[in-house]
Amino acid sequence: MDKIVEIARFTYPADAQPLMALLRSEGIECYLRNELSSQIMAGYVDVGGARVEILESDVPRAMKIMEEGGYDLPREDEQAEPVEQVAGFARHIPFLRKYPLEKQIMILFVIVAVFFGFGDLLRIAYFLKLNKCNQWHAER
Repeated sequence: MDKIVEIARFTYPADAQPLMALLRSEGIECYLRNELSSQIMAGYVDVGGARVEILESDVPRAMKIMEEGGYDLPREDEQAEPVEQVAGFARHIPFLRKYPLEKQIMILFVIVAVFFGFGDLLRIAYFLKLNKCNQWHAER
């Protein structure tokens, strides 16, 4: 069974679409990883951009297609930079370590949304209690 490997990385998912269309037109199935997380978290967390991935067996043919299509190919000695943590603090939250990067980002997003939502609920409850106290004092 073939492994899935990254052949290109783009800052924005829309920038990857022409390459994916080119590869698909040549019969190479491809997948865009980090599409949603790079759209939602762009500018807040470096998720490594949108990554075009294909089967390892298709890499030589895809590289030839990319070269003919005018895409810059990585040099032999060039290493891909790994994206290991979400903004450096995911490693400090033990339950997040076991999840892939995309899921870590979504979990953190939900936690933050719940935290802010809970704060709003507390402010509403306080306001209602304060309002009820004011009504009671007004009746006296």
